[in-house]
Amino acid sequence: MNENANAGKRVTLDDVAREAGVSRSTASRALNRDPVVNQETAQRVAASAERLQYLPNVSARALSGGLSDLVCMVVPSFSQTRLAVDYYARLISGVEETANAFGVHVIIKNKTESDSISDLIETRRALGFIVRIGHNQREELKLIRHLKRQKTPFILIGHAREKWMEELSVMIDSVGGARRVAHHLADRGFSRLLFISGPPRNMESRDRHYGFRLGLHEKGYTDSAIAYAQGDYTPQSGFQAAQEHLQNERIDAVFACNDHMALGVLTFCASRGIRVPEDVAVVGFDDEDYAAYTWPSLTTVRQPIYELGEQAVRQLATYWHGRAIRRSGIILSPTLIVRQSTAGGGTHSGSVSQTDPSSPDSVQGY
Repeated sequence: MNENANAGKRVTLDDVAREAGVSRSTASRALNRDPVVNQETAQRVAASAERLQYLPNVSARALSGGLSDLVCMVVPSFSQTRLAVDYYARLISGVEETANAFGVHVIIKNKTESDSISDLIETRRALGFIVRIGHNQREELKLIRHLKRQKTPFILIGHAREKWMEELSVMIDSVGGARRVAHHLADRGFSRLLFISGPPRNMESRDRHYGFRLGLHEKGYTDSAIAYAQGDYTPQSGFQAAQEHLQNERIDAVFACNDHMALGVLTFCASRGIRVPEDVAVVGFDDEDYAAYTWPSLTTVRQPIYELGEQAVRQLATYWHGRAIRRSGIILSPTLIVRQSTAGGGTHSGSVSQTDPSSPDSVQGY
């Protein structure tokens, strides 16, 4: 059968049955693990469903069996994440559109709604939970423990802390993305680099710092080549970090670990007549909508945010299918987008090796 035959339309149970060479009722029994179906037939049906990317309609099952057809997505309070509107718009789109393909409805709760979230868990009115990891470790750990006590399936989005690593998470490879930034700047010969971090407790910020240092070490740099500034993901903190370091130190490249702080750096440079990239190169992380329209346009790391939401739902769907949820993280690769803000070369003497010792797709020590 042509695997592209079903492109553009929803794959049905009839398609799976036809592909596996069985009746519709046999395909249904096999996918629901009915023991009357022999193992060979069940495996053939499962392989056909996987090949065709069949998505069983959970809401239909809910109507027939009294099950829930809700997934709860728990996110930080939007009043506290106003700078991340684009991020959450893409993330929620990935969750909602994929859930819709499964016939599932999504309810969004912010982490301040603890009583409402607890009620959903206790009454088992949700098929599962998708939890975006943030800065509030105490509340997040409390929520995770509650979900585990109630044996409610859940998946984390973002870098789970070490104590939670046995839980399934979907995350961006921030280490690998920052490592690519380091290689990019090193290959252009920049010699004195400023890293501007996010909030101290933010795991993605820590990963980007680690990846940046790793990438520079691979190119022969030492930590003495890297200046460090504490930021908080706001444009103001990027502006302040640039004000503190670019006026008083010989810095020829800045890596701000999100685009908002990079925007603050660009604004400071414009206000002081510092040319970008001739005097200092600037790199961000996220590829916000405006990154291509700053002046100069911003080199940054594009994150597959929509795919984060999509993968979170797909992993929860393994539970709906009756399969055990895997207990290892899923890491999605970001992409370095090179624009005008790093178009120039630096002043590095060339004593640092410019040979990449490994593929940029492999992250050593992580």
